[in-house]
Amino acid sequence: MSTSKTSETYKSLKNSLLNGRFAPGEQLRIDSIRKSMDVSIGAVREALSRLTSDGLVQNTPQRGFIAAPISVDDLRDLTNIRIEAEVRCLQLAIERGDLGWEGKILSAYHQLSRTGLKSAEDNTVSTTWTELHAEFHDSLIAACGSPWRLKLRDMMFLQAERYRRMAAPYVFDHRDVDAEHRAIMEATLDRDAPRACALLSSHFETTLEIVLKSGFLDGQGATRKQRKLAVA
Repeated sequence: MSTSKTSETYKSLKNSLLNGRFAPGEQLRIDSIRKSMDVSIGAVREALSRLTSDGLVQNTPQRGFIAAPISVDDLRDLTNIRIEAEVRCLQLAIERGDLGWEGKILSAYHQLSRTGLKSAEDNTVSTTWTELHAEFHDSLIAACGSPWRLKLRDMMFLQAERYRRMAAPYVFDHRDVDAEHRAIMEATLDRDAPRACALLSSHFETTLEIVLKSGFLDGQGATRKQRKLAVA
C-alpha cells in the first residue's frame, strides 16, 4: 500500500469532513469512497482510522465508520475547554517567546489581514484565508514550550474548525474579525497577558454565539439565499 496514496486519501477525506461534504452521522462507505477516489480499500481504511483518532470520524459497531455527529452541547463544551487550553498556551508563549516568535506573529497577521475573507466564486470563506487564519492562531502560541499542550490544542482547533466551516454559509454577521485579530496580536506583542487572553477568550465566545444564533445546529435548514458568511 502506497504511503503517499494513503496520505492523499486522508487529506482529501479530512477536507471533505471539515467542509461538511459528509453530513454529521452519515455512513462513510468504504467501497464508495474507494471507487470515487480510485484508491485501494487499505488506503481508505487507514485514512478513516486516522480520522477516527482525529475525532472527525466514529467507528460504530452497527454502522461502521460515520462522520462524527455535531450538537449544541458538544460545541459549547468544546469552546469552553478550548478556551481553557488555548489561553494557557498563550500565557506561556507570552512568558517564553523571543523576538523570532514576535516576528512570526507579525508576518502571519500581515498575510491574513491582506487576504480577502470571501471566496471569489461564491459567498463562502476562501481556502487561502482559512489556511492563513490557522497559521495566525498557531503563531500566537507557538512559543508555549509544551508539546502536549499544543497537541491537545491542535485536536480542539480541528473540531472547532469543522463547526466553523460547516456553519459559515448559513450565517451573516457584521463582525470585524480583522480588528479582533489585530487587538489579540497587539496585546500579545505588548506582553500584556491578561488582556491578550481576555481578547482571545472573547474571540472564541463570539464565534460560539454567532453559530448558535444562526440556528445551524437546530436543523441546518437555511435556503441558499439565507446562507451568508461567518468567521471564527
